[in-house]
Amino acid sequence: MKHATASSTAPASGIDADPRDNVIAYRNMLAGLWASRLMQIPDDAIQSYVAAVHQADLGEPRCDGVVEKLFGDLNRCGVSISREEVRRKLCEFHSRAIMQTRETD
Repeated sequence: MKHATASSTAPASGIDADPRDNVIAYRNMLAGLWASRLMQIPDDAIQSYVAAVHQADLGEPRCDGVVEKLFGDLNRCGVSISREEVRRKLCEFHSRAIMQTRETD
């Protein structure tokens, strides 16, 4: 699912950006960092992996794209984890992202 973003007429500063976008982006960043550590991705490739995790969120309903990406990547790298465990972890990151974005508002 594509997440709503600030309209093209919004100021460049992003003041009018939808706070849900910030939560989702932060959640995806946390999930990408978590998975990259589990997969032992080299430091110089982590930023690209986190971006790929966030991109996975743009085409699927709810968070299914991120769950599928993380589940597939982790299992391909030999990390034994279920889809449900990935989904629970993503929910944990979502809660953390809500708290963090509230603290910065």
